Amino acid sequence: MIIKMYRKAARLTKLSSYLLKGKLNKGYCSICESQTLFIKKEEWLRDFYYCSRCYSIPRQRAIIVALDLFCLDWRKLKIHESSPGGISSTFIQTNCPQYISTHFFQDTPLGELKDGVRCENLEEMTFENASFDLMITQDVFEHVLNPANAFREISRVLKPGGMHIFTMPWYPQLKKTVQRAEMVDGKLKFLEEPIYHGNPIDNEGSLVTFDWGIDFTDYIYTNSGMFTTVYLVKDKTMGLEAEFLEVFISRKVAE
Repeated sequence: MIIKMYRKAARLTKLSSYLLKGKLNKGYCSICESQTLFIKKEEWLRDFYYCSRCYSIPRQRAIIVALDLFCLDWRKLKIHESSPGGISSTFIQTNCPQYISTHFFQDTPLGELKDGVRCENLEEMTFENASFDLMITQDVFEHVLNPANAFREISRVLKPGGMHIFTMPWYPQLKKTVQRAEMVDGKLKFLEEPIYHGNPIDNEGSLVTFDWGIDFTDYIYTNSGMFTTVYLVKDKTMGLEAEFLEVFISRKVAE
């Protein structure tokens, strides 16, 4: 009992310090689905603006907000998420009985299971045509080596009228997308200084392969025929205040 009281007092003291520094605000979390307190723990809000209840970060809350806005019945749909990770993926899986997740494992044949998880490569998926109502990727497309193939494959496995909803760092100030790496004769070639981001299945991280510019939506249409909406809301009462907060919604044309 004394330990619990001490922990509660310590937590209240810490929250009070954030409040005094102007780094705490009340709001509604789309993942908790309840009122909460949002805490700005560091200046880089994209990774350090937490919900005090579920510890979600802005981009995770943003994709759930976009799901609820652009795809009201997503809980009833057949969803595939590639390379899931974090509380937002857990939230989607918990609320969608037809949710399927996959990872790309270098040592596992495509379509087979590793530790109960199906191995799939976005560039050459083994799913049949028109398998899913909705595709989700969260911070994946800055790491894909051949995104043209990946977008074509996503369009192929989506049902007519289906959507790909995703997040990624986006640089609209760039007139042209910058490719940072490519595969040449089976060998990785760096075109820019290598940068790596965290990877839920690889401690070495994921190589950043593209810095996507303002031409991004045209690139998707050219390679997949899908039209893309860029959705951006910044509202601290929803914990939506950070860098790279855009959510992208690509639609496959209905027949």
